[in-house]
Amino acid sequence: MSLFKFREVNTNNLSALANNQLWFSSLNDFNDPFEGAHIKDHHINVVELTNFECKIKDKVGVEEYNKILSKLELVDGNYTETELFQKIAEHDLDKFISIVHNSKVICFSMEDETKNPLTNNLMWSHYANGLRGFCLVFNGDELLKDLYKSTKESMRPIVVEYKDKPNILKLNEFIHSEGLYSNSDTNFVQKVTETIATKSTDWEYEKEFRVMSLNQESFHNYSPSSLKEIVIGDKMPEAERNLLLKIVSGLCKNILIKTARLQKNSYKIEIV
Repeated sequence: MSLFKFREVNTNNLSALANNQLWFSSLNDFNDPFEGAHIKDHHINVVELTNFECKIKDKVGVEEYNKILSKLELVDGNYTETELFQKIAEHDLDKFISIVHNSKVICFSMEDETKNPLTNNLMWSHYANGLRGFCLVFNGDELLKDLYKSTKESMRPIVVEYKDKPNILKLNEFIHSEGLYSNSDTNFVQKVTETIATKSTDWEYEKEFRVMSLNQESFHNYSPSSLKEIVIGDKMPEAERNLLLKIVSGLCKNILIKTARLQKNSYKIEIV
């Protein structure tokens, strides 16, 4: 599997290339205004309220339990057991979503049998300054190994799906998920992760592959050998091209240098 990272020419991107580093961003920094969008279904089928309050206290401890009640403005005791159940479940779900959505993420493009990102006009236009930038082509398997080694915190590979509507997070599924308030084997981590692995069909041309990290560091290192190719846009100014080639000369000698250029008498891009 090859992974493609389109880049503009600027100080940060050239410095990262020279130091074999990749930048992980916060979701709020991405260009999709619907990033992380989801629909919440707050309905709960209350089938097990017996000893509910005791279960929560046992799980989080009395002190933390009282803090939760204070946040939910339930300290006066003027609430029903059902209202308590609903509010605590909603509080925990929001906290759970926040942990996942506050992760750092890096985005790549993938190739498939029908489309090569390197010949995609929109990718060069949106992410590489209209053929004035460059594209890093990685050995995906080797790169993932490098990234996993770069931190002790969890990293998760994500293949983005494209849909017409956001994913639904059901509160009832959350409270019955694994290790929460019951013994269900529902994996809600995966369900919440899917909210940042789903985008509108408008973005389908990107064929996006992401890596999500719980580590809050922005830079992660990779080995030079995982970088297979650098494809340079044909409209890159000569001075910037020379600087880029000078940086590449100090990296792994096996890196292939190619050029993306306009194919004559067409709207296509060719790689030479």
